[in-house]
Parts: sequence; structure tokens; C-alpha cells
Amino acid sequence: MDGIISSRVHVSYDVDNGDSGKTALPIHISVLAVYEKDINPEIKINDIKRFIVNSSASVQYENISVVLSKRRDIIEQAPTYEISEPVFAYDKAMPVSILLALISVATCWLLWKYRAILTNLVRLKIK
Repeated sequence: MDGIISSRVHVSYDVDNGDSGKTALPIHISVLAVYEKDINPEIKINDIKRFIVNSSASVQYENISVVLSKRRDIIEQAPTYEISEPVFAYDKAMPVSILLALISVATCWLLWKYRAILTNLVRLKIK
């Protein structure tokens, strides 16, 4: 339809459809349509109702509900802020991290190399 950019249709009907002996309830249809052009809402509602009635023989004109909603012209964007300095400065933290890693590796290597001497020292303190 001209001017309609999206729509949702909900159909409500009796599941038994009169099979259990009681009279069948009428079908109800509700339509939510979003439009973008400047249109006359009353004319567009009548067009939508006529379209629905003509597409199904068992739907009555009175059992159709239509809600029109105009699309917003401008979709607002959240404000953005420019970050003057990075949260994590790689140029400052990277050399410090490398230095700490080298010190840790050297300490572990020295402990491994002199483990026999360290073990004897610990045994002497325990006795």
C-alpha cells in the first residue's frame, strides 16, 4: 500500500470453528500499520479494512481494528565523546610488562639453578 512502510496483523479466531455444536465466533483482525508520508489517516484506515475484508470471505468489516502510527522523521543518535587519551596506554605499559616478565624468568631460572644449595639451607634451618 502506498505510504505504508510496515505492518503487523493479528488474527483471532475460534479454534473449534463450530465443530462442537455451538455457533462459531466471528473472526477478529487487528492491524498495526506504520506510515511515512503525510496521508489522511481515515482514508488509509478504510483502505486497510477494505483490503482485509476482500482477502477473506468470513471476515466482517466491523471486526477489523486498525491502528496507524507515523514513523518518526529523525532517529536520534546517542551523543558520542572523543577520548583524548586511550584507557590503556600500550606505549607506557608494554616496556614495564616486558621488564617484569624478564625479571620473573630470571628469578625462576636462578632458583632452579641453585635449588640444591637452597634446599640444603632450608634443611639446616629446620634442624
